[in-house]
Amino acid sequence: MKLYLFSPIEKKYREEFNHHTMLQNIKVAAFIALTVAIVSTTVRVISWFVPYQAMVSSKQFNEYRIINNYTVSTSLFFAGLLFFIWKKSGPKQQNRYHFISILYSLAFLGTCMALTFVAQHNPKNTMTMLLLGMISIGVLLVFSIRNLLLIAGSTIVIFMLFFHMFQVSADTRSLNYVVFWLIIICFLLISRLIYSYHANYFIKIKTIEDKNREIEKANQLKNKILAIVAHDLRNPISGIRSVTHLMQEYPYTKEQEEKYLYWITDACKTADQIIEELLMAAKQRETDLLQTDYVSLNEWLKHVRDNWLQKSNFNRDIGLELPSQELKARIHTGKMQRVVDNLLHNAAKFTPAEGDITLGMQQLRGGVRISIKDTGIGIPEELLPTLFDQFTTSSRPGLNNEPSNGLGLHICRQLVQEHGGNIYVSSRENQGTVFNIDLPFTLL
Repeated sequence: MKLYLFSPIEKKYREEFNHHTMLQNIKVAAFIALTVAIVSTTVRVISWFVPYQAMVSSKQFNEYRIINNYTVSTSLFFAGLLFFIWKKSGPKQQNRYHFISILYSLAFLGTCMALTFVAQHNPKNTMTMLLLGMISIGVLLVFSIRNLLLIAGSTIVIFMLFFHMFQVSADTRSLNYVVFWLIIICFLLISRLIYSYHANYFIKIKTIEDKNREIEKANQLKNKILAIVAHDLRNPISGIRSVTHLMQEYPYTKEQEEKYLYWITDACKTADQIIEELLMAAKQRETDLLQTDYVSLNEWLKHVRDNWLQKSNFNRDIGLELPSQELKARIHTGKMQRVVDNLLHNAAKFTPAEGDITLGMQQLRGGVRISIKDTGIGIPEELLPTLFDQFTTSSRPGLNNEPSNGLGLHICRQLVQEHGGNIYVSSRENQGTVFNIDLPFTLL
């Protein structure tokens, strides 16, 4: 168990833990007040039948009676108020009224201290009630360091102001001062141990909840991946099976053989693309720092454009709009190239032969913007809000029925966010689409 003797709980859990303990303190303080009220009332009723007055002096009896009246009235008041707050208020309002549980703690300790002061008339029974009160508050309630020091400080001030009025001798006074400071130290230590116990238990519960959420997300991802495999990956496999069936069952010419082989190759490429994107979507983000290179973005974008044109066999040119000054940044060239490649691929899928595609870059205040613009068919407005979601339903086949499995743009956003940037889209149907990649100035 980690001890929090002089420090609060970790910042990650601190606010939620404080809210939790505030709610708990209101409930516990309400039951303490009710219990004390019942016990004090019972003592008063018993005093009607048991001759307490004959056992103590008349002055002491009157003092006990005043303390009893104070205890019953304050406990009933705070019990009613705390139960009302507990039952009728929401969590936020309860946290706002948490100071009432602190006030009752001070009132309860005041009662115990008053009984201690009255007991000073009997040197053999001096600090018992104060000890019981401090231990009860320290064990049953969970206070932050600030509130704990407030309660301890108030108790010390009141004790120092009134304690000397009830001492019978200098020796007894000195002894009780020593005992009092021991009680305060024990109170602080016990309270912090209780705080540590609750904090560790709370962290364990939250850790379990976080793990459960991760497991739930993993299960959801697994189910979505299986759905993609069952649906999208089945199509190219079925195509390969159909072509091989044709080649086995029916005679074919050399020209047909080349066509069949082309269909099989195309289906294999489609399956490879789906598998690659599934693996990328399933792979968790690396926990270590992003490995970046300091590169000229102007030269890098030219290389990305030329490399994509060569790999994709795109039979049209892609415009390049770059600033006159050279812009440099630290990026993971492989990951960012994947982003630009994916966006160029999407632009090519949804832009007709007579349309234009432009890869550009400009320096913005606070960063750099890389843009991919096209004059294609655009994106319907209702699809834009979920366009970057994982396994989005916004995916559509291209103009030539190119397949799409709803993973590419989600992966693009994930890779851009790893660089500390973000990706945006603006589009109008039948007018074109613009994807903007904004990278912060801190990368330059």
